[in-house]
Amino acid sequence: MIRLRRAPASPALRGVCRGYEQRYGDLLGAGVVISLAARPHQFIEIYVGDPYLASIDGAAFAVAPSAVVVGPQTRRRADLLIRGRVEAFNIQFQPTGFHRLFGLSMTTLTDHAEASADVADLNGLTDAVRVAANFESRVAVTEAWLAARLDRVRGDDAVDHAARLLRRVRGAARIDVLAARSGLGPRQFHRRFLDQVGVAPKLYGRIARFDALLADRHRSPSVGWTELAHAHGYFDHAHMLKDFRGLAGATPSSFPLFDIEASR
Repeated sequence: MIRLRRAPASPALRGVCRGYEQRYGDLLGAGVVISLAARPHQFIEIYVGDPYLASIDGAAFAVAPSAVVVGPQTRRRADLLIRGRVEAFNIQFQPTGFHRLFGLSMTTLTDHAEASADVADLNGLTDAVRVAANFESRVAVTEAWLAARLDRVRGDDAVDHAARLLRRVRGAARIDVLAARSGLGPRQFHRRFLDQVGVAPKLYGRIARFDALLADRHRSPSVGWTELAHAHGYFDHAHMLKDFRGLAGATPSSFPLFDIEASR
């Protein structure tokens, strides 16, 4: 059984960081393959235990780097093989958080998972996380590392607010309204959103809704897909199926949801 620990970012950091997760446990034998659908998350994952094996676009499984930076994903691209001693620490950023911290155009990370050393200078962070004794201390050293960089972070702007809102409401916001509220023209809003988030606003909202649908199904597997579809603003079951095919490359019945037990 793989267990999960979670903690929110401190208030001072919530403009750039959503929070932290750690998966841990032992998977004996052949392990478990997890298919990854499109998702809005951007995060750094540091492997303290056995690294995952990844298959990208159907290629053979290969050992993942010991620390990876993952951008938003617009399609099902990767399958992960998890086995052995699992201990993975995950730092989850706000939709524009990585852009604000490191100044990168997020389009360079869209549909990619890159070795952390190839993206930014994260050696001090990854080393500190690995030597930390437990989840709480890993959160503490990460918070200290991020806080030391806050004075270099640009201030919040209208696109930051719009992206966080779109994520928070699970895609249930009109893009033209968000653009109008930002004070930017539609094209400028689209261009800046793409640069700061990595995905165009309309597609980002679609992915955020689909990710929330999968999360709710995982939490409540007895709830039917049609009921979930209506709860998440899909017109009907066929509308949801279109997103499944486009964002997960599967049907609801054929897309596996791996069971992870939450633990405090």
